[in-house]
Amino acid sequence: MNTAMAAGIPVGIAVGIILVVIILRFINRNKKVTTEYDERQKQIRGEGYKIAFFAVLLYEAVMCAVSLIPDLPVEPYILHAFAIFFGVLVQVCYCIWKGAYIGQNTNLPRFIVMMTIISLFNLGIAFVAWRKGFLIIDGKLQAQAINLVCGLMFAVIGVVGLIRKLTDREEEA
Repeated sequence: MNTAMAAGIPVGIAVGIILVVIILRFINRNKKVTTEYDERQKQIRGEGYKIAFFAVLLYEAVMCAVSLIPDLPVEPYILHAFAIFFGVLVQVCYCIWKGAYIGQNTNLPRFIVMMTIISLFNLGIAFVAWRKGFLIIDGKLQAQAINLVCGLMFAVIGVVGLIRKLTDREEEA
């Protein structure tokens, strides 16, 4: 990893945190950074965090074994970034499926628009990196693969939300 990339990672994290705060204020009706949940939602979200924790533990255990393979086609730090996305995906999908993801102060149309924008933005970055030959260098996935996985994660979350909404409509009918 070169020094520019090593410096860029903490800057990217800082910018990401700032964007998350801005996005949360945008999608919450009361412009707060925190999302409000009722007691049932809090309980389900707690269960989701527990399940996600064990999913990340399992993922990391598998990655310990996988990392023993010589010449993996991915940079090692990317595998750990994928663990974060895996945990988030498990927690969010569990909560969506149990009806506890959208907060009481969340503006759902804004939420959907933001998730779509974030997904497309990350997929766009990955696509540009792929077209310019930066996604895979010397047979190894590079940092831009993180954008690809992030974009796919938000797309999967959107699909799970859509499936949940469709099944809710069928149950109501």
